[in-house]
Amino acid sequence: MTRMLSIAILVGVAVIASAAAAPVPVAKVQVGVSSGLVLSAGGSIWTSDLVIPKVVRVDPTSNTVTKRMKAGQKPFGLAYGARSLWVSDRQANRLTRLNPKTGNVQKRIRIGLSSYGLTFGGGSVWVTSESDRTLRRISPKKNKVVAKIRAGAQPNGVAYAFGAIWVADLGGGSVLKVDVRRNRVVARYPVPKADWITASADALWVSTEANDVVRLDPSTGAVLARIPVGANPLASAWVGGQLWVPNIDDGTVSIIDPATNSVRTTLAVGKEPLAIAENGGDAWVSSSFDGELWRIHP
Repeated sequence: MTRMLSIAILVGVAVIASAAAAPVPVAKVQVGVSSGLVLSAGGSIWTSDLVIPKVVRVDPTSNTVTKRMKAGQKPFGLAYGARSLWVSDRQANRLTRLNPKTGNVQKRIRIGLSSYGLTFGGGSVWVTSESDRTLRRISPKKNKVVAKIRAGAQPNGVAYAFGAIWVADLGGGSVLKVDVRRNRVVARYPVPKADWITASADALWVSTEANDVVRLDPSTGAVLARIPVGANPLASAWVGGQLWVPNIDDGTVSIIDPATNSVRTTLAVGKEPLAIAENGGDAWVSSSFDGELWRIHP
């Protein structure tokens, strides 16, 4: 009986320790009606409200909204570079350049309709547009489109890594490699239902609408791993050396250990988590359903 009691106590302690070790939200910030993509840059957390529509700046030291900036009709993509915040629009054919301190509009640049992915790299801004299947390159010096690149059937996520631009072609089921010197697609790697791309030091991690994350070798395009996650994963981020993947359709985040290419744990985070950004070692998770931004300490 004593031995059984001891075992029960040990099991109870183990359960408590496990629960205590699980990441929990340390703050929830109401940013608006619908929190979209998330970006950590310039000492702030940025997200877009897909409904109001506004770009929202959050101070990570106080976990409070410090500014809401008008930006187009349906602001979605966010990027930071050339001392500016760049915002693409899912509805209007414009890219808005904002002063991140004042929120003043510095420039509005015409782009394609249904813009999805946005990134800054190689001295330029890059944005994908589903309407005309195009990747556009914008010069921050000239404030205009300087190259248009045909980018598959349905270009979605875009990332700059390993000296190249990478585009997730959802409709074409592939990841495209774009040479930034020649402004042309130089390789296509098959990845069915590719939707979003996050880079690590040695690989590309592609969220797909097949409910998995595909680890790609950027040199050869070889699939190094296929990791099942939740339903409809999207904009992941590296937090504490592990990949945090938001699963929009089941309200969870899958945390992937790159050493084992497997999900270490799954967290419930509310409805329709869309994107994650890292700041100060914490994860910031957006909710496109209720406009909350969760701050989670690993």
